[in-house]
Amino acid sequence: MMKRMELLKSILLSLLVVLSLLLTWNVWSYQPASEPYDESQTTVENVSIAEERTTADLIQPSRFLVHGEVAVSGTTDENNIATLTSLMQEWNVYNIQQNFSFDEAEFKDIVHGSNRIELMYPADVPFTAYRDIITFENSSLPEDAFDRVVIDLSGQEDAPFTIYFVHYDNRVVYEGRVDATYLENLNNVVVSNAASTFTPYFAHEAGDRIIHLPVERREYIKYLYKMSTIDINLFRRALFQDPDAVTLNQFGAARDQYFDQSSNLMEVDRNHHTLSYVNPSAEMSTVGRSGELFQKSRRFVNEHEGWVDDYHLYELDAMNQQVDYKMHVQGLPVFNDNGAADIYQEWGETRIHQYVRSFLSIQVEFPNEDDTVSLGSGYDAIEAIESIEDYDPEKLQDVTVGYYMTKNSNDNTYTLDPVWYYKYNDSWARVPVIGGGDPVGLE
Repeated sequence: MMKRMELLKSILLSLLVVLSLLLTWNVWSYQPASEPYDESQTTVENVSIAEERTTADLIQPSRFLVHGEVAVSGTTDENNIATLTSLMQEWNVYNIQQNFSFDEAEFKDIVHGSNRIELMYPADVPFTAYRDIITFENSSLPEDAFDRVVIDLSGQEDAPFTIYFVHYDNRVVYEGRVDATYLENLNNVVVSNAASTFTPYFAHEAGDRIIHLPVERREYIKYLYKMSTIDINLFRRALFQDPDAVTLNQFGAARDQYFDQSSNLMEVDRNHHTLSYVNPSAEMSTVGRSGELFQKSRRFVNEHEGWVDDYHLYELDAMNQQVDYKMHVQGLPVFNDNGAADIYQEWGETRIHQYVRSFLSIQVEFPNEDDTVSLGSGYDAIEAIESIEDYDPEKLQDVTVGYYMTKNSNDNTYTLDPVWYYKYNDSWARVPVIGGGDPVGLE
């Protein structure tokens, strides 16, 4: 009886093994009876307009300051900035933690105190994005953002030095450590010759802010560029699900509208060389993480290789899911009244809601070393700003030199004039001239 039971068990086990093999084969060899998957029905056509960009390409400091024992020196030069950031890319930052133990005076000493390098960013920089620029030992980083990086040079030569990640308006400070082995090279390359190499700066107090500005007048080159325009059909193919089903309405020679059955709309302004794409079906936006917002904004443009010229992250608003990238020339931001120097995005929950950008690209530069502008000092800029009616120093956020881009009337050339700009109550404007007149040079 026992032998018969063992035999039945063996037969049953063998049948189960055979059944298992048959089921596995069916899974492997199964093909659905539906139509083959057509990627073109669910994804936007692969289009290459210009180039892709990395995080390090897009997130750049607008300037950095070297705070010595007495004097402060600074630079906006892109080569000087590249030298410093390339040194930082070799570092390994560890022990990241939030610092809560400071009052207002101590906060300003952390940021603006002596023996420090202060890197200033025009937009909030997420920690998760900065991981692509500098190495962090910590596997998890704060879900937070900063707009300044401060390197403390005041410690002992053989001890790790401190690096601070500061959100200036929110008075939030994180700190980490970097091994002392990198300090000597930093001092030799950047710090030791700062007073003779960089521009002297002074500190101006505006409300609870300290804004550093150049002490002296400076000569800036006035640029003239011939611009080319990107073929609008490339954007039509890149942005619409079915480009062949897009309808075109033309309103004279200057304005075109493209739309499809989903009510997606792309409007082209040929006078100002800008386009605006709106996807009305995008879900309502909610407050999201700044790191996710930056990464999807970068990937979105990378998908159609839509980066032209030199664009840097200039605004990142996680609350409203808005991102703005601005053209830069010689390390300085380019401003244009009609948006021809910006790439702007507004996001829904998972999809782009609005995409507004220039379709210009620099084709030829006409350099003229003799065509320069003597721009007023930081003192001149502050005097002009303070002369504005109803000026409130609490609302002044930043002051910088930028280029004002204007189209010349007779051809497709653009002039870039160096001008003082100020950020006031979250908006950028040209610094006015006392008594009126041309803001260039603040004469």
